[in-house]
Amino acid sequence: MTDFKDSFKQMIHEMERLVTITNKRSVLILLQHTREEDTTPRVPSVRESITNIIGFVALGDEQYLPYIIAESEGIVDTVMIDTDNKRSNSRQLCLAAQQLAESKGMSVAYYSDYATWTSSAIAFMMEIEKTNCEKNLFECTRLLTGRNPLATQMLLELINKGIDVCLLKEEYPNPQFPIAHGTITIESEHIHLVDSTSYSNLDVLIGCEIQHTTPWLDQLSAIRFKYIYDIGTQNFSQSFIENQRGNGAHIYRSDDRAGISGTVVNLMETTQLISSRLGRTTVGGIPVVSGGYLGHPGDIVVDNYLDAHTILGIANGDGTFKKNLTTEDTINLQRINKII
Repeated sequence: MTDFKDSFKQMIHEMERLVTITNKRSVLILLQHTREEDTTPRVPSVRESITNIIGFVALGDEQYLPYIIAESEGIVDTVMIDTDNKRSNSRQLCLAAQQLAESKGMSVAYYSDYATWTSSAIAFMMEIEKTNCEKNLFECTRLLTGRNPLATQMLLELINKGIDVCLLKEEYPNPQFPIAHGTITIESEHIHLVDSTSYSNLDVLIGCEIQHTTPWLDQLSAIRFKYIYDIGTQNFSQSFIENQRGNGAHIYRSDDRAGISGTVVNLMETTQLISSRLGRTTVGGIPVVSGGYLGHPGDIVVDNYLDAHTILGIANGDGTFKKNLTTEDTINLQRINKII
């Protein structure tokens, strides 16, 4: 544990230094190792986004959390917890992290690491291909490899966007797709099973947490992919990469910095919205609502129920605005206008 403590202290000190220099908010992201056998904490590098200083710790069990939270006290503003059900102890990890962080007065937020990875990876691919690929985004033939929950999340994200995905028949002999501690059935017109007879038509290879011992990687070595994406880390062996480079492939490791930064900003904005703008109160005896709170019929919807400056309309009680106002509605509007 000594090596971990040294690495974590160094990271926390770097976060503190950057916060002092930039006056940005500090966020500590608690990740989960995806493999059950991985329990030793890992400390990636600190990132500075446009609005936040972001530190990371990847964990496999709860024993390190008291130390992590104690060292973070007074430096970290928000602890962001990966809530994906990746491990048998995922729920215990999340609960312990939440309780410890809140006991030290830190704000807690939750996010899906898998969803962030896949959505940012798809955005990454789209940006690369829209300027470099001679084919339209929806014309490319994409082969997704890796039979695991991350690959399942990637598949769902792609087909929900109407993008066709090819899967190897050897890898997916049935429509059962892995999720944490189980499987789900996915059937879609955008999913296509391929074998060696159609390999030559593949343009893009997406690898999601592949094991280098996967037998069909050798079969893929002969395919001249135009683009190869490494989603996660080290999906492909060095020999496979060198072979594909020799065939002219452009190879990328998906960088999720934009995705993580965007997720942090989204969560901070949501927290700010809920804590300061969402709610219902009365002003001069007249009910007002804001921030997404579903108003009762006749409630006046404003920009901020705690400090109203703008009237948006009269609630209809179902999430819409009234089109035909009653006499009471008109009187209440006039009264609120005078008050704000």
